[in-house]
Amino acid sequence: MKELRIGIIGTGMISNRHMNVWSHVPAAKVVAGCDIIESKVNAWGETYGIPKENLYTDFREMLKRDDLDAIDVCVHNNLHTPVCVAVMRAGYPCYCEKPMAATYADAKIIYDTAKETGQKLAVQISSIYNLQTRMAKKMIEEGKLGKIYHVRSVGHRREGRPGMDMPNFSRDFISKKIGGHGPLCDLGIYHLAQMLYVLGMPELEQVYGMSSADYYQDPRLLPGDLKFESEDLSVGIAKFKGGISMDIYEDWAMHMDDVGPSFIAGSMGGLKFLDIDTTGGDLAKSRDGRIVGGGMVQRPNLEFFGYEDGVMVTKNLDCYMGGKKEALVDPSVIPFNDNQMQWAAYLRGELTDETRIDSPYLAMQTALLSEGIFLSQKLNRSVDAEEIRQLSESTAVRKQETPWGVIEYDF
Repeated sequence: MKELRIGIIGTGMISNRHMNVWSHVPAAKVVAGCDIIESKVNAWGETYGIPKENLYTDFREMLKRDDLDAIDVCVHNNLHTPVCVAVMRAGYPCYCEKPMAATYADAKIIYDTAKETGQKLAVQISSIYNLQTRMAKKMIEEGKLGKIYHVRSVGHRREGRPGMDMPNFSRDFISKKIGGHGPLCDLGIYHLAQMLYVLGMPELEQVYGMSSADYYQDPRLLPGDLKFESEDLSVGIAKFKGGISMDIYEDWAMHMDDVGPSFIAGSMGGLKFLDIDTTGGDLAKSRDGRIVGGGMVQRPNLEFFGYEDGVMVTKNLDCYMGGKKEALVDPSVIPFNDNQMQWAAYLRGELTDETRIDSPYLAMQTALLSEGIFLSQKLNRSVDAEEIRQLSESTAVRKQETPWGVIEYDF
């Protein structure tokens, strides 16, 4: 098996999670890293045993190498577009951390660049790479839920605003310029994308929604002139072709213990989604069982509600343990249990555009849906899908100040 030599751009918290997963991917090795802060990339290099000559502060210098097979992009939301475009134009396949971008316009730029350059592209969406998602999709395709008519996409934290209440996360999360948006583009990507995928990518018609940032902000967590510029709550209702409705709820902080789970309702049955994977699955956990960067590994499962022989039934579907056994019995599912495992298989040609999960298209359609909520609030009315496509604007960084100079981006 040919060794894949990977370069990483951005050596913050999420890169450590990626590194942990890469350590489990056969014949894959991260050999270079870049961060605009020299002390940061040097410390990262020491942690992972990467020689200083393979560490960079300007990613453009790393892209001049001819001994890398792919680039892993771990920068913040509004830097995804400029960096991913530069990576693919330099002739490298690109693996992008979620969300694809903070706006639909920027996600489409990345998507179109992959098509124009012919480079392979993938987006990290951990929620779709497990048996929970495969089983839900299969049950819907087999008609076990009947006609699907309503879906709920939910994400909730009692208090967990990255960059504010969560100290392991960069302050860039709450920056409008760098982060772009709040929970809907952070954890929301996992919930929305999973629902779109298991439903077979229904065509969006209309969206109505709004966002806010009214949860208490302790001034001691905002020293100096630092401001919380993102939303902490986004809600919406979407209508899809074929008569499917979806209500959307995503927060970073709410004075409430439980707001309920994501679910899919059909005429003959319903599915409740339990413990959706938003942290990267088993491969992202360290030796102590915790996820690198914080949190415990999740155990994605399903509950089914419906009829059998005319009798109302409730079933617990243990997708987490079932997925472990499935991988032992049928190793061909392993690339469908983890983002980076699938990315490696795709790079090697073991999976094709037809057989892999098309995460870039899924991520772009997720961006279309989330953008509809922000645009609806801006216009104070519902918006249709074509309006979203036409009115979405790029918020990506085009000029970046660094400790050593300025990067001008061209895209």
